Amino acid sequence: MSLPMLARDREVRLAAAMLAVACALAFAPDAFLPMLARAFLMQWALLFAALAGWSLWRRRPWTFGAAAFSACMVLLQVDAPVAELQVSAASADLRIAQFNLLQPNRRHDEVVRMALASNADVLSFQEVSPTWGAVLVKALVDTYPHFEVVPGEHCYGIALFSRLPAERMTVHELCGVPVIEAVLRRAEGPLRIISVHATSPGSLSEHRVRNRQLRQLAGLVRARGERTIVVGDLNTVSWDRAMWGLCAASGLRLGTQPVAPTFPSVLGLALIPIDHVLVSPGTSVLRCGTFVIPGSDHRGLIADIAT
Repeated sequence: MSLPMLARDREVRLAAAMLAVACALAFAPDAFLPMLARAFLMQWALLFAALAGWSLWRRRPWTFGAAAFSACMVLLQVDAPVAELQVSAASADLRIAQFNLLQPNRRHDEVVRMALASNADVLSFQEVSPTWGAVLVKALVDTYPHFEVVPGEHCYGIALFSRLPAERMTVHELCGVPVIEAVLRRAEGPLRIISVHATSPGSLSEHRVRNRQLRQLAGLVRARGERTIVVGDLNTVSWDRAMWGLCAASGLRLGTQPVAPTFPSVLGLALIPIDHVLVSPGTSVLRCGTFVIPGSDHRGLIADIAT
């Protein structure tokens, strides 16, 4: 076989491999390994786009066509159940800040200063150890007198602080992991805030547990008729089928930017969006952004919401 034919054969094989990967990312069932791969759809799209640019420069039409088609196919999968902005929502009346602290993090004072400077009405914290719990209560109780703290040594301790009056704060469990439900008392009617830290799907069994937790969360949301906001580390990306299932079953929609990454945060940059604010119908997230949490492997979220 001549050298030009060998080169053409290698090019066709590379093109076929790219298309196979893109098809797997787009159409694989909701299983553990495909879920892990699909979490990085934006990075896959960038890789295919880079290969398309390289192929165009090297004048390799087969790989260019396959790479360009693969990039488009992958980007079409980045589809999330995002809440529509209500036209009647003129101004925000609630601000929520979300912090996954990273349990071994010792930069307590910096995080507390950032939480106070956020001017949020509600603060949601995950990975709250007993040490973190004591620090947060001591530093925040004067400004945020309504709170519930469920510390733990297993990275699933959680806390919720509010400066708005709360009718009640209740701790529920989703497959053994605590979540906090707060019902805020307002002139416009009660508003539920649910702070969540779902299990990280690092293995097949943990993937199944996380999916069960999100189904149970949907049931908790449906159990009452108040407007509801869910905030926390859901350990699922915006376009994951588990997120779609949660939103379909609960009526919630994403208020955060679906491609704004929050984890893993390294030097202020992150790769995938797994921290979220979700809202029920009639509630609008007017502004939402991310920020660096000192010492954490997550970026934080801050959202201005019209309820």
